[in-house]
Amino acid sequence: MVNIENLTINIGTKSSVSNEFLDLQDSLIVRDELVSMLRIISEDERFSKQTVVIPDDCEQYGFAEGEFNLPELLYFLADMLE
Repeated sequence: MVNIENLTINIGTKSSVSNEFLDLQDSLIVRDELVSMLRIISEDERFSKQTVVIPDDCEQYGFAEGEFNLPELLYFLADMLE
C-alpha cells in the first residue's frame, strides 16, 4: 500500500483579469503542479521497488489489467497529463 502525505498546492487568484481567464489559468497551474509532483514522487527511492495492481474492471477507465512498476506508472501519468 502506498500512502502519500503532506502534499499541498496553494493557488492565489487575486487579479483584475476576468474569472473565465483565471479559471483556465488555475487549471493549467494545478495540472503543472500535479505533473511536477508525480515526477518527483516517481524518483523517490522509497517507491523504487513498489508495484501497483490494476484489476480487470479498470479497463473501462483506460487502464490495462496487470501489475505495474509504481515509479514508471507515475511518470507515465505525468507525461499523459502534460
